[in-house]
Amino acid sequence: MLIAALLACLPQAPQPEAPPLPEGITRHPAPAALVAKAPGQPSYGLRLATPLGQFLWTNLRFNDQQGLANTYRMVGPAGLGPYRPGVFLWSIQGDVSPKFLTREITPGGPADAAGLDSNWQVLKVDGKTFEWDTQTVNAYLSNRPEADLLARKVKGWGSGKEKVFHLVLRKQDPPADPTDCTLVPDFPAWMKPLFNDQGLWLELTKLRSALPRFTPLAVDLGGARCWVVRGVPNPHPDPGTDGSRIVLEFWASDPASGSGYVRPAFLVPEPSDGRLQDRILKIQGRWFQVAEAALDAGNGRLTKLKVEPWKADALALLGGELPARDLGPSASTADLGALEQLGNEALIEWKTRTLPGLLPSLAVNPAEDLVIRIEKGILALDLTVKRLRTRLDADARAEAERKAQAELAAKRGQAAPKGPAVSAEDTERLADLLEQRKAILMAVLGNVKQALANLRR
Repeated sequence: MLIAALLACLPQAPQPEAPPLPEGITRHPAPAALVAKAPGQPSYGLRLATPLGQFLWTNLRFNDQQGLANTYRMVGPAGLGPYRPGVFLWSIQGDVSPKFLTREITPGGPADAAGLDSNWQVLKVDGKTFEWDTQTVNAYLSNRPEADLLARKVKGWGSGKEKVFHLVLRKQDPPADPTDCTLVPDFPAWMKPLFNDQGLWLELTKLRSALPRFTPLAVDLGGARCWVVRGVPNPHPDPGTDGSRIVLEFWASDPASGSGYVRPAFLVPEPSDGRLQDRILKIQGRWFQVAEAALDAGNGRLTKLKVEPWKADALALLGGELPARDLGPSASTADLGALEQLGNEALIEWKTRTLPGLLPSLAVNPAEDLVIRIEKGILALDLTVKRLRTRLDADARAEAERKAQAELAAKRGQAAPKGPAVSAEDTERLADLLEQRKAILMAVLGNVKQALANLRR
């Protein structure tokens, strides 16, 4: 019922429809040939046509705070509007007086007809500098029937003179092929408010959900129906982050409908090796074990998922098994420790509540088997603890070396060597928890050996 309560606490009414996009901005599903040019070939996306350029928005994914997507500027004929000024402006910002150089002036074109040539450098377009961004200013010019260019003469007689050139632009006929461009990652600051529009997120989610790879899987979790989508990694991960990590998105309503929530109810990181069957997952602070899971071998879609509350297996703990091994290779040391602590607590309860009633029912052979199992478990734990302590010693030496190098560099006035400081707190805690496990097993072993001695008399 826990997950049902978590889903129930979300607003049950669909999000209200977003207002229309700002004037001059439209959105349309992107052609397949266009999105095929994006990294990872996502096969879906929104084409955003704006007065300052054409953009592709795709690669939908989520983190704990927000929805994420990649924005690509369409650079080339397809990235421009319907008008052509007959000149290409090239930004120069390397001196105290930024400017646009005139390039590719078309004979007989609007710029040429207005008298603009390579003897002039453009200072402003319709009174704006566009922060001296080449792609933005040329996109702007391609979306207007007329424009005024303030320019300064830099060659020939009258150098230094400023003049306004009035351009009457021409529509291109026929229009450019919508795929005739290259995609360049770009997210101008002026676009940020645009992505507060829920309609954009809802439509992108609906487009993604229509693909076989992202078809939502209906799952019953604790008496509540939810929908699960297996996400994708970021094609442009930030340095120092695990960009290959995939998350499972748990939605309170079917995202394929396009009229529900704009983000999942919660996310669960998938083990980095991609194996879900029998793995332990942390869902909203609670531990669950995957009873059934399956992926489509062709596209990687999640086709089956059944999770159940995790319960510690006392017999496995007696044999030295570590529940944390079922978390997967990408689990944090803090999560490993949290799960092993639950294992210790479960083992104490078993020792107090179950073991006293079990011992009188044991025959000699089962009692011997139990003694052997526990002793092997203690040996296995002992080796694990020694490996953890060895790692702690190595980390401590590495940290001491890093600090020494940093102090030496500071004395010489040099930059300190790069490298994160080593934090051993979580590893130390895990080693301590396994030491506690050994002590619990020793106590159980003493009771079982005493019962075995009594049987042999």
